[in-house]
Amino acid sequence: MLEDAARSLREFRELRARDALCVEGNELLSSTAAETFLAAYNMHGEYLSDAITLLTEISTLDDPCLAEPGQRATFPRLIEQLSDSFDPDYGLLYDRAFAQMIDITRRLPKAAALNAALLRFETGDARSLLLRKARLRDPGKLLTASARGGVRKVLVLSRVTIGADVAITSVVLHKTGRIFSNAERILIGPAKTVELFGGDPTLRFLPISYKSNGGLIDRLLNWLAVLDAVECEIAGLIEDAYVIIDPDSRLLQLGMLPVVKGDARYFFFESRRWEDTFNDPMGVNTAKWLGQTFGDEIAILPAVWLREADRRLGSDLVQRMRDSEGASATSRRQIAAISFGNGGNSAKRAPDPFESALLLRLLSSGVSVVLDKGYGEEEAQRADQLIAAAREKGYPVTVASETSAADITHTGAHGKAWMLVWQGGIGVWAGLIAASDEFIGYDSSGQHIAAALRVPLTDIFIEPSTAKFRSRWRPSGRGLIRIIDRASQSVDPHQLVEDVMRARATPDTKTE
Repeated sequence: MLEDAARSLREFRELRARDALCVEGNELLSSTAAETFLAAYNMHGEYLSDAITLLTEISTLDDPCLAEPGQRATFPRLIEQLSDSFDPDYGLLYDRAFAQMIDITRRLPKAAALNAALLRFETGDARSLLLRKARLRDPGKLLTASARGGVRKVLVLSRVTIGADVAITSVVLHKTGRIFSNAERILIGPAKTVELFGGDPTLRFLPISYKSNGGLIDRLLNWLAVLDAVECEIAGLIEDAYVIIDPDSRLLQLGMLPVVKGDARYFFFESRRWEDTFNDPMGVNTAKWLGQTFGDEIAILPAVWLREADRRLGSDLVQRMRDSEGASATSRRQIAAISFGNGGNSAKRAPDPFESALLLRLLSSGVSVVLDKGYGEEEAQRADQLIAAAREKGYPVTVASETSAADITHTGAHGKAWMLVWQGGIGVWAGLIAASDEFIGYDSSGQHIAAALRVPLTDIFIEPSTAKFRSRWRPSGRGLIRIIDRASQSVDPHQLVEDVMRARATPDTKTE
């Protein structure tokens, strides 16, 4: 395998030198490099440095079309598999591979700003990055009660993705409000975090964009904005007056990139290597780590703090559905919030026609549906197909957004169930979930929002990476949580509809 990796790297470099690269060739080279890298480690414990070099060099090509195959093989295929495994050895393998990628990328002329920033922190090569990451694992770095009392600012880094911010970051925010009662709490992350947590007037937000769909260099350069934000916030403060809490944020590439010199006031929760014999959900483990680090053992569950306008609009729209023309005066219209979003991971989807079959089954049983149109072109297209399927069967459908919501009237026809499609921000979508009677969806952000809001939910796991992944990412909350777990190769879409309908009527917290 070592020789194969070296041969592939030579082949790529020869093609690049002759200006003979093509998308199809890069696709084959990239996918083979990722697969060979994992196979060599799993079978022989070998680290294929040439495979990582090849993935990095393809991912950083100037032509976006030629670079895209390398980025797909690097992130969804390799990096996510390593980080989602919750395997301690895979966590170390991720560190080694990503440190090598950073080391190669920083030497490119177009990454000069990245290299200059790294040199400020005396991280001149992959080895120094790995040594720093190892130091972060020191379990002895704790704060005494007197030290906590002197903290005036708590900087919390977002996990970037919505589901992880609800499941993990919300626990950090809640806990730090208890632990550092004299401190201002600042959340650094994407602007959408305001929609999840903006209802807490004690929080301040520093919006930072993260180009998750960008190339490798773009992802690494996101770090520079975080550096600027942190340096601005701690300027003029003595070291004892602030703490920085990183819950394994993608903003710092899972702890690989430094954000403050010395790291004495930087606390890193390495969630992917956290040892938990009980396989508790991520929110529970986050609370445990915070308790061990800062001394507060009170159990905290995930939460969202919605802005009043978002909660009210969601509630108003759902109430209009309940009051639709013809509904029985003695019966309460049942509303199900549904999201078929998958976070860009098609493996989380059930095979067709599951989504349309479930939607029509709910509507035919008299349940009105609030459907999230999702994020991105692919999810929007699938939502359009569901809209067409509902209309073909005669069910009224209304598409709502922030601008059109105020004009929506009761569109139900003679008491018939109908569908409201939400095309807008996550804040109002969370408000719609909060006002609904139940939530149904794949393993994605909606499940965590519903659990945090105590809305009964049916959570569908399709092809989880590992059993530990499913245990860690299952939603946690005080409401009713039903989990359906299926391997993708054995999913019968029509049987899965029956399983979901059965789970909805079952009070159990777990359905296999």
